[in-house]
Amino acid sequence: MSTSLIQRFWDVFRREGLRSCWARCMGACGYKRLYLLSRSLHEPLPETRAKIPVHMDWLRPEDEADYEALLTTARDWPLTRRQGAGNRCLTARVDGRLVSVMWACMGKAARIDYLAQDLPLAAHEAYLCGAYTEPAFRGHGIAPAMSVELLRRLREEGITRAIRATWPENTAALRAHAKAGFQPFALMGRVQIGRWGRSFTRPAGPANA
Repeated sequence: MSTSLIQRFWDVFRREGLRSCWARCMGACGYKRLYLLSRSLHEPLPETRAKIPVHMDWLRPEDEADYEALLTTARDWPLTRRQGAGNRCLTARVDGRLVSVMWACMGKAARIDYLAQDLPLAAHEAYLCGAYTEPAFRGHGIAPAMSVELLRRLREEGITRAIRATWPENTAALRAHAKAGFQPFALMGRVQIGRWGRSFTRPAGPANA
């Protein structure tokens, strides 16, 4: 195993634990799955603030260089631009430095890159994805504060349901999403063996974890 692979494994282990490492290994072998979680925006949003001063705003064309600089710190994160009509990216800056981003995809469908599948969306739904915070700025509550701010802005634009995805093994993420009102409603996955592949979506439940 190369040094870079060992480092990536260790990074995932520290962030997400052994179960997420196992899920990634299974994904590399052709079996991938994600929990789909949803939240009604008719429900009150929690009061969540970052522990340090943060300025949030939509990504602008003039932020291109800063976005590319943040991308270089992403390592194994699929941090890319989410092209498409209506897609929006919320950014967070600390002392003028771009440190975190989070995308909201809208339209008829959102692409889930990990599964190489499209998630159908209704006109009132948004799919949250592409969330990333620079490692040096983690632990300050930036991501939870961004999530709430993004939901607030989407609600003002007429979105009534937000959807996001995470590995069933990532219990820390599931707990954090639950605090923001997100609950699993489906398990979406794909089995790929050589040229043969099959996608599936079924209701979420303990047996599917």
